[in-house]
Amino acid sequence: MNPVSTSTCPDCRRLQKEVSELARLNATLQHQISTLQGHNATLQGQNATLHSQISTLQGQNATLLGQNENLNQRLNDLEAAQRREKRQALPFGRDQRKSDPKKPGRKKGEGHFSFRKTPEVIHDTKTEPLPVCPECFGPVRDLRQHEHLQTDLPPPQPVTTCFITYSGYCPHCNKRVKSRHSEQASTASGAAGVSIGPHARALAAELHHGMGVPFAKIARLFWSAFGLSLTPGALCQGGSRMANLAEPIYNEMQVALRSCCSVHADETGWRVGALSSWLWTFTSQKITVYHVEKGRGHETVLRVLGKDFAGVLVADCFLAYDDRSLSAWLQQKCYAHLLKDLSALSKEKIGMAARFSRDVAAVLRDAMDLRGDKASLAEVEYLARVENLQVRLDALISQRRRFSDADNRRLARRLRKQRSRLFTFLTHDGVDATNNRAERSLRPAVIVRKTGGCNKTAAGARVHEIMTSIIVTARQQGVNPVTYLAKLLLDATKLPSLTEAVPAR
Repeated sequence: MNPVSTSTCPDCRRLQKEVSELARLNATLQHQISTLQGHNATLQGQNATLHSQISTLQGQNATLLGQNENLNQRLNDLEAAQRREKRQALPFGRDQRKSDPKKPGRKKGEGHFSFRKTPEVIHDTKTEPLPVCPECFGPVRDLRQHEHLQTDLPPPQPVTTCFITYSGYCPHCNKRVKSRHSEQASTASGAAGVSIGPHARALAAELHHGMGVPFAKIARLFWSAFGLSLTPGALCQGGSRMANLAEPIYNEMQVALRSCCSVHADETGWRVGALSSWLWTFTSQKITVYHVEKGRGHETVLRVLGKDFAGVLVADCFLAYDDRSLSAWLQQKCYAHLLKDLSALSKEKIGMAARFSRDVAAVLRDAMDLRGDKASLAEVEYLARVENLQVRLDALISQRRRFSDADNRRLARRLRKQRSRLFTFLTHDGVDATNNRAERSLRPAVIVRKTGGCNKTAAGARVHEIMTSIIVTARQQGVNPVTYLAKLLLDATKLPSLTEAVPAR
């Protein structure tokens, strides 16, 4: 028999189809496996890339968190500074409180009572016996005697003096003359025959121009403390008459100021009526002159100190002191202002940007320390250290140096501009490194500005600058301003000069 062909066998053909189908399916699976393996490799590469990106983003996030913290700190500092500017009751508040502040006051049982002085004269002695106990009214024994000294003011009472004077016609002088007592401050008679005495007027001037007390409050004080009834207008008019008598002394002080070896200058905002003005102060060791001016330019400096001023002008970096007309003057720029700006800059910057301000501040502080050590150093060594400081600063602010920070670049430009005026105090005796003397002389003026509202008229501004200058100068020289002004009202020719104690240059 012939064998049956497999192609004609239905079962064989079915098996061949299944085998072919299985082979096709196997090939498809192999292809899908290869595709999945390729996808897997791609995903693994993407996963590695994502891990790298995550690490990079985490690093960037940490950097941004640090920058955000610094920005928040700067924002808090700026908000605190803005609040301090708006809060007039706390202009000198600290940025940060101490973590362990000391308890105020002297500790119990410690310290020296240097201001405790026993009065030389005892005007009265009063004794209070102790016959019985003040609580149970029983008898007491073992009595001991104790002393307590009490110094008080007597009950103040105004003293009114009647001066009887005479007038007559002098044919030689061809006019009517009048006698005047040495303690008489005014020769007015008739309707104006009642006036305020020299001591009351001098005390009112000290309270108003020296301490910033308004005339209305001075009138209240005189009534409540002395029983003296006055009006604010009378006090104001009395101050104007006193300023007319004191104007020659003010002019003499201004001339004497021009011969001082160093003069500190500063200015603050002022108002005369509705117009903006400036109150200038020019102060030395013995003389202080105030001047109210409409402008804030260099013309005021020339008007007060003169064009031929040969001393050292100590001031801040305000543009008025950098005018071409003052270029030949010796000047010293205030270290306090510079150190304040450098400190603020170092707090704002981070990294290398903060290093520049710290290095410059170190040079300025070393210069101030060197001035303190001048007496203990030989002249050659002292001059060598001065030159070393100058070389250090020149290297820091060199024009060849490239600054990546704009604030540091501006500060370096400012220091290069003032370079010749930064170390004057090291080579000239009697010159300070800071302008604190002028700052202190402006503080009473700021109090007057807050309480009295500056001046209403130009005449009032003139009175204020004259009276304040004489009062502050008298204090500088250890002269009682009330006594001095009282003598001025009685006889200005017998007054001690306020310019004799000024050392000549």
